[in-house]
Amino acid sequence: MKNDFRASMAERSVGRVLRRWRDTVGLSLSEASAKARFSSAKLSMIENAVQPLDPLDVMVLGHVYGVSSADWKREARRAEHARDKRTAASTHANSLTLNATEDIDEAYLEAATLRVFGADVIPCCLHTPEYRLAAQEMGRPTYPGDNAARRAEAHESWLDRLSAAKSQRAVEVLLTEDAVRRVIGGPDTTNAALLQLIHLSELERFTVQVLEHGSHLDARPGGSYFHLAFPHRQHNDVVYVEDSGTGRYIEDLTVCQLVQHGFTALQRTALDPDQSVELIAEIASSLTFEPSDRATVRAC
Repeated sequence: MKNDFRASMAERSVGRVLRRWRDTVGLSLSEASAKARFSSAKLSMIENAVQPLDPLDVMVLGHVYGVSSADWKREARRAEHARDKRTAASTHANSLTLNATEDIDEAYLEAATLRVFGADVIPCCLHTPEYRLAAQEMGRPTYPGDNAARRAEAHESWLDRLSAAKSQRAVEVLLTEDAVRRVIGGPDTTNAALLQLIHLSELERFTVQVLEHGSHLDARPGGSYFHLAFPHRQHNDVVYVEDSGTGRYIEDLTVCQLVQHGFTALQRTALDPDQSVELIAEIASSLTFEPSDRATVRAC
C-alpha cells in the first residue's frame, strides 16, 4: 500500500457498500475474510478505503456475500472507474461513479468533525423525517429510492453515535435566520425540526449558531454545505454542496481549507450558542398554534 494513497469519496462509497453487504449476511470481519481467503487486515482496509480498490476483490466479496451479479458488477465497475480516474478532476470522476446526494447520508456518519451551513433551510443531516419529505417537495436534492425510513434509520444511527459517552465527534452548525424562520411543511413540521435542534444543542460537542438578518450578507455562501473532516489520515476533508436541486462533493484540498476558514469567520459574526438557542426556541414557540388556527395556516 502506498503511503501517499488518498481515497476519493467514490472509493470510500464502494468500501461502505462492501461493509453493508457483510453486515447484511451477519458475518464478522474474520469470518468474511476467511471465506474470501483474505487476511482480516486486508478486508478491513478495503472496507475503510485505506488502500486502492481492486475490482477483482469486489467480485470475490460479491460471491462470498451472495449478492446478485448485477450488484457486484456495478460496484466492481465503480471501483475500476474510481481507480482509473483518481488523478483526474474529482468532480468529473464523481459524476460518473457517485451519487453524492445519496452518499452524504453515510459520509456524515463517519466524519470526526462536521461543519454545517444552512443558507435557506435546515440542512439534511438535521432533518426530521417529516421535514425531509417537505423539503424534497420544494425541490431539495434527492435521489431514486430515497425514502423516509432509510433517512430516519441513518439519522437515528448518527444521533446514537453523537450521544455516545465517549464520542469524539464534533458538530458545528451555522444557520441563517431565514433558514430558522422558514416554515417547511407547515408549522408543526418546522416546530419539530427546531425542537430537535434545541435538543441536539445540549450534547457536549454539538453547537448551533444563528446568523441574524443583515450580518455580513456579502460574506455568506449562496447555498447550504457540509465541511467534513475524517479521522483517518488517508481520508482527506471534503465539502458537500447543495445547489440547483443537486448535491455534489468538492475534494480539492485548497477549496476545503477556504471553506473552513470562511466558516470560522462567519461563526465570529453569528450569535453565540446560548443566544442562538434562545432565538430558535422563541421561533419554535411562535409556531405552536391552537387547533382551530392550524387549518387556516396550512391553507395559506
